[in-house]
Amino acid sequence: MAASEEEKPPLLVVAMDFGTTFSGYAFATLDDYKTNPLLISTYTWATGSQTGMSLKTPTCILFDSDENFVAFGKDAEDIYTELANENNHKGWHYFRRFKMDLYKTGPQEMPRDLKIKDDQGRQMSAMKVFAESIKFLKNHMMGEWAKRDLQTAFKPDEIQWVLTVPAIWSDAAKQFMRESAIKGGIRNTQLILALEPEAASIYCKHIPNELTVTDGQTTIDALSPGTKYLILDAGGGTIDITVQEVQEDESIKQLYMANGGDWGGTKVDLAFEKRLEEFVGKPALHKFRQENKSGQLDLQREFELKKRTIKSDQTSKTTIRVPVSLKDAYAAVSGKELKSTHVAKLEKDKLRLAPDTATDLFAEPCAYIVSHLQKIFDDPKVKGTDTILMVGGFSESPLLQHEVKKAFPSKTIIIPPDAGLAVLKGAVQFGFDQTVISTRVCKVTYGIESSSPFDDGKDPEDKKFIDEDGDVLCRGRFSKHVEIRQSVRIDEEIKEQIYSPVSSDQTSMAVDVWTSTNKNPRYTDERGCSLHGKISVELPDSKLGVCRDVGVKMIFGKTELEVKAIVKHTGKSTAAKFDFLR
Repeated sequence: MAASEEEKPPLLVVAMDFGTTFSGYAFATLDDYKTNPLLISTYTWATGSQTGMSLKTPTCILFDSDENFVAFGKDAEDIYTELANENNHKGWHYFRRFKMDLYKTGPQEMPRDLKIKDDQGRQMSAMKVFAESIKFLKNHMMGEWAKRDLQTAFKPDEIQWVLTVPAIWSDAAKQFMRESAIKGGIRNTQLILALEPEAASIYCKHIPNELTVTDGQTTIDALSPGTKYLILDAGGGTIDITVQEVQEDESIKQLYMANGGDWGGTKVDLAFEKRLEEFVGKPALHKFRQENKSGQLDLQREFELKKRTIKSDQTSKTTIRVPVSLKDAYAAVSGKELKSTHVAKLEKDKLRLAPDTATDLFAEPCAYIVSHLQKIFDDPKVKGTDTILMVGGFSESPLLQHEVKKAFPSKTIIIPPDAGLAVLKGAVQFGFDQTVISTRVCKVTYGIESSSPFDDGKDPEDKKFIDEDGDVLCRGRFSKHVEIRQSVRIDEEIKEQIYSPVSSDQTSMAVDVWTSTNKNPRYTDERGCSLHGKISVELPDSKLGVCRDVGVKMIFGKTELEVKAIVKHTGKSTAAKFDFLR
């Protein structure tokens, strides 16, 4: 059999960063990448009714009452606002910041027909919402290509599509995004997933060494071979944290498995809503939200802009324009006029927050982030890590930057320009060279469910059984292949392990792949164990009885695990195709 032709790099890479708060896309041609990896094209979006331009658009989508797609991004905001102004929005489906629904849904509870609630509390297919969002970004980019006469310059199989996902997401959530992208018109064979902190790391590795950053610090040799650094990818919804090291060949080795939580910038929004609730009361705020959708959208936009300006050394009040309808709702519920309180000062249509009130909005997420970073730095595995790389939209917050610098004064803090675009641009670079990530750390222990010799006094009696050869075995044993926190090289084939059928008349054998959050699980029904997926292996030649060995290999290559089962006496192999959705 002839050797396979070396895989050619794609002629064009398109990346989509589908964020909790904002989304966007970027692309580069192979010629541009070879000339300068930083030659990446992005689209500049108008920011809706607010003045200015942005390289991302709000993650909002609008459907009509028949669930037909209408608009995405700032257009969805504007149309829904206009409908609400005329009280014609009833029955329409408006979704905002819905990406977090995949994080909140546990991996064991994620059905393919998952439903999520719109702005009015009515349910709709999550797969359709995500698919139409991705389809919009894809079609929007194709429209831009047409303007540049590039639409016919690349064949579909010459384009690599990259979709970013948080590293802390479950396999089920990643599969959900992949299937959504396929429904959105992207070929499965042309699609790869990029883990967000890894993408950001790749981008920052390409930034010129002499780049000047905040407070006059520079990144000279900051990401040179041998350097260990922590990536803090602070987005709107999730915080992704991992520790990596640059190798001598310029590839990137992961030292500490990706971790984090839902401590992103939207926590600041929730804190503001709580303060607002304290100011006007829950009944008045509910009435305002239900009866004046346009006012609610305007207030959300206003705060999104203002929160980016709040600093740790704030001395002036933060002024936020509020709709008159909020005061009307308060008057209707309480029978009184809304006046200033210790929470906030009201001056006509302006809500003025005292400096400490404004900074307190950031207290909870900042405390979570700093505390989590401290735990990581205390781990012996990350000893010698003296650099923190801050990326993601929330990392652009002056207040978060201050809290991280204050907590870790001895560390070098690097905040690249356009920190919110580091993931998006790094995803484009990852599309051209996926081998740049050389080693990852396993998030869980992987193994195969098997039957092993019964150990009297150790194995429970209810797991004991006797096979046809009279051997006493224990069912449901966890046969470990790789353990949690173990470093594995990309495309490394973990040592093959041999399994055989239990009975001689078997025509197939189920290879059940399990994961565990424990280092050395003994049984698959222990707490922390989950069924990862199954492979069915055909077993010919039943006359050979139970002496039909099957070798199982686990291959850690791309962002998704590969498992191969090989029938030893025939050489035939079966590859796993896991389905994590119910």
